[in-house]
Amino acid sequence: MTDAAWHSIVFGGETFAFQIERTARRKTVAISVGFDGVRVLAPPDLDDDHVLSIVRKKGAWLLRKQAAYRELGGQPVAKEFVSGETFHYLGRQYRLKLIPDETALTTRVAARGSTLVAPVPSNEHPSVQRSAVRSGLKRWYRAHANQHFPVRARMIAETLGIPTPTVTVVDQSKRWGSCDARGHIRLNWRLVMAPMPLVDYVIAHEACHVLEHNHSRRFWRSLETIMPDYEDRLRRLDRVGHKFIW
Repeated sequence: MTDAAWHSIVFGGETFAFQIERTARRKTVAISVGFDGVRVLAPPDLDDDHVLSIVRKKGAWLLRKQAAYRELGGQPVAKEFVSGETFHYLGRQYRLKLIPDETALTTRVAARGSTLVAPVPSNEHPSVQRSAVRSGLKRWYRAHANQHFPVRARMIAETLGIPTPTVTVVDQSKRWGSCDARGHIRLNWRLVMAPMPLVDYVIAHEACHVLEHNHSRRFWRSLETIMPDYEDRLRRLDRVGHKFIW
């Protein structure tokens, strides 16, 4: 990777700063957006003006991607998946405890009081153990998300006066939730780590999209009607959301 130069474009009132990174492995321009900003990869023989014109054409896409990352509220948290680490469930803190278990074929996490117990074979390499624990935690969280989210969605739908929407728990690192044109709601399993008022905010937000598929005034009025403090909940989610991304 050579010749990384800094550039910026302004689109929709937002400034995007990035490097054009030259690499012989690229035949076309590749643009990606992450928590660390915008990254642009380009072939060595493509001049800067050409690359910048391609980036500008992606301005609307960049805005959407940046908004999605901003929704999650900061940098993801680095986890080691070792005993003593703190994890959240419905806003409460739990301590992870690894238990050596030679009979464990997979790591099945269980909650015991304020502890998340994870059995792991003691003869496995630490990196293998950490991977198994992460997978076990993910399964545990997804199971509890599937338990809670549909119930909360039904309650919110009743308040909003709409049929209970179909709720699917999904694995996505860039959004808390979404609602498609059919009114089907998809919710990030990581959301179950947040306090229930914040879970309800995301579900209410997506449920209001069943009525309005955009962020019109009618949409915000509908949300405010069933959740007058939605702005406060959104600010709280912005402050703590990054803690649930790993």
